[in-house]
Amino acid sequence: MRRFLLPVLLLAGAAACNPFGHHAAAAPAPTWAPVQSVTRVYYDNSGGIADSVRLVVRDSAALQRIWAQAVSRQAEPPPAPAVDFRHDMLVVVGAGRQTPDDQIVVDSAGVRRPPPGTKGEPTFTVYTRLVEGCHRFQADAYPVEIVRVPRFDGPVRFVEQREKPTNCT
Repeated sequence: MRRFLLPVLLLAGAAACNPFGHHAAAAPAPTWAPVQSVTRVYYDNSGGIADSVRLVVRDSAALQRIWAQAVSRQAEPPPAPAVDFRHDMLVVVGAGRQTPDDQIVVDSAGVRRPPPGTKGEPTFTVYTRLVEGCHRFQADAYPVEIVRVPRFDGPVRFVEQREKPTNCT
């Protein structure tokens, strides 16, 4: 039994250490909550929000302010959505001045936790895409998207990607 136990203990000890004296902790897979189309609350490009904007709405007062601005160019503005801010929050992304063929899209969002044993706090990360259209219209548009996501009370980080069409004729 000793002959078997000693090599096993030595192998286990060697596997637990690396040559630099640091313990390598495997980073856990990030938790992402993909944003489905049903979570889209609003999309428009009429210019209610004309600036490039990335923000999070976590209460009713902020929702009323941003909603009034977002729908201000609508002839018959829709009412603000009912949001239970105990469980959800809204992410607002605006692209600023673009053309009518361009879009801004929230691709995904979720919480990224730091690897065990490292400093840092969980961060809610929102991935957005600015998709340029094939037609470069000589008109202005101001794409804005508002989506509902699970509530997170920590810091929020936006990661943006610009996508140019490859199949335009």
